[in-house]
Amino acid sequence: MRISAIFDEQLYACHHPGEKLHELDRLMELWTDVGWLYSYAQRESVPDPAAFVDKRLREAEFLQDLLERIRLENELFSSFFRPLQELESRKSKLLPLHKGKIPGNSLRIYAIRIESDCFLITGGAIKMSQRMQDHPDTARELAKLQEVRSFLIGQGVFDDSSFFELILELT
Repeated sequence: MRISAIFDEQLYACHHPGEKLHELDRLMELWTDVGWLYSYAQRESVPDPAAFVDKRLREAEFLQDLLERIRLENELFSSFFRPLQELESRKSKLLPLHKGKIPGNSLRIYAIRIESDCFLITGGAIKMSQRMQDHPDTARELAKLQEVRSFLIGQGVFDDSSFFELILELT
């Protein structure tokens, strides 16, 4: 695995072996690919595939614009990323799991919080069920989150300094 900087010292993305793009770019490529979205809608038995595709395209554009605005206006990415589960925010957990979501938007970006405003994106999905475990796509993303967190902990990452040291080692 490699780690790619999106917005230095704040937002990074995993670049998994076998993938040509890091996770954020991979997701945006999928979520803006009309053919892929139609296939996804058909596979998921969505009643109105055209409306589904149109909405996902608008959501993807809004999400891209939001991330760019956060960076340009020097806002905190922690305003976008929230603990994956309420228990995550209450526990003093090493490298807590987070999700980036916008109310009314079904696109989810999953990340690990390294420090208060430093996140590592591990993947994302179109939310099709209430709980992550109830849909194969989000269940796979949960497994990726846990796998990357285990990798980071195994490499001695516990804060932004140790994270940046790991990035240097991986390059």
